[in-house]
Amino acid sequence: PKHQRQHQKLLASLVSFTMSGALRTASVVARRCVAARSRAAVLPSLSTVAAVRGMASLSGGASLTDLATDNPHKEAIRYHHKNLKFTYKDFDHFSDSLASGMISAGLAPGDVVLSWLPANFLELHVLQFACSKAGFVLYELDPAQATTDPEGAKAALTEALVETEANILFSQEAGSDVDYIRLLKEVIPETRFFQIEEGQLFISPRFPHLRYPVHTGLDEIDKKGFWQMTTFLVPDGELPTYMAGKETSGATPLKGELVIGPDGMPKVGKTMTNDEVVKTGVWPVYNTMLKRDYQEIEGIGNIF
Repeated sequence: PKHQRQHQKLLASLVSFTMSGALRTASVVARRCVAARSRAAVLPSLSTVAAVRGMASLSGGASLTDLATDNPHKEAIRYHHKNLKFTYKDFDHFSDSLASGMISAGLAPGDVVLSWLPANFLELHVLQFACSKAGFVLYELDPAQATTDPEGAKAALTEALVETEANILFSQEAGSDVDYIRLLKEVIPETRFFQIEEGQLFISPRFPHLRYPVHTGLDEIDKKGFWQMTTFLVPDGELPTYMAGKETSGATPLKGELVIGPDGMPKVGKTMTNDEVVKTGVWPVYNTMLKRDYQEIEGIGNIF
């Protein structure tokens, strides 16, 4: 009948329309799948990105934090002077606090630190890790020369301050019958009249980059122009916040080299990264600690 033929034609049209739509949909899906596979071939997966990031070496300071997390109560070092023992957690705490204090004082990653501290001082070892954590470049000048040649030691310190353009200087108060504060006042005469408690900004025409002359003593008698190192210990736990976007790694510069010339004066040499400091073993106490080896340090030294 006529109505049946019309119905069959309509049904055939619907089937044809549905099949063509399905084919178009399948074609779109296929094209999208091909495109997705193409993008996948170009873009790394999240796991690949994580693996690549994991390949970046840690700074010494970050490695210390990991050690402190895994072995918080394990003794890392004992100082014969005062029989003081430090665990990994202790060392991480003090180096974190010192790094936070220096950044809170206005120093920034890349700034220069000059140490005039003996190699056996706890303060120096904490300073090394603090510089690694905060991205400071640390130069070290041996203060032992002052025991036999005070004038030569003053000249060497003067040259080191000029050459390195140090922003902060750390020195012991006294040791081996040497009054280092007196020598510092002769090298940096502004420390004679500068008054910290009045909120003055430290200024030295001879050393325009120097902002903080710091000593390891525990009092301010005859040292009004200096900061105590303990005032830079700020245990606020905010170092990760301060360093957000400026995190250090194995490639971050850490140790600046001072080369002593034939005239006894120091000159700036190459700058070593965190990785190079570990590879060369140039800081024995620092490197031994990162190897998880217990060590004992002899000699009389300051302990804050």
